[in-house]
Amino acid sequence: MQLRDLFDYKNQLMQDILTNEKLVQMIDRTIPFSEATSLAYKNVFPYEYIPDTANHGVTYVCYDIDVLEVINKTFLNPIIHVWVFTHRTNMRLPEGGLLIDEFCAELCDTINGSRMYGMGELDLVSVRRFAPMTDFQGKCITFKATEVNRYHTPLKPVPNNRKE
Repeated sequence: MQLRDLFDYKNQLMQDILTNEKLVQMIDRTIPFSEATSLAYKNVFPYEYIPDTANHGVTYVCYDIDVLEVINKTFLNPIIHVWVFTHRTNMRLPEGGLLIDEFCAELCDTINGSRMYGMGELDLVSVRRFAPMTDFQGKCITFKATEVNRYHTPLKPVPNNRKE
């Protein structure tokens, strides 16, 4: 795997979030779906982000990728962490339930099992509580993929000390 592939995962996840009307409305109910891309780098970040000030009624989604396990020379397991958190005043949904729980369920419906991340299907690993700052609550949802560790480069010269 070339680490550049991880950038593709991040771009894919941004697209998967911002093209899902339910997710967009949970992030910001005030914007029309046609303007969902305006949430990128405002409410949705492809890296771990904690705001400097606590804004009432704001929801944030952040995500990043780790490679915690290299299985062997052939395969490794990228881990995708998604943090979603909101101000406590925004937690309760008008129709009942919690925004964070509904967001995690919808995100899982959207990307769990996807073949757009690595080889095979993306798998849900865990959902944990996450409280990044005072008056904000959230969840960290984690997915695991399997990816090729190395690509063979036939143009790469064979070292001189190798037997033929």
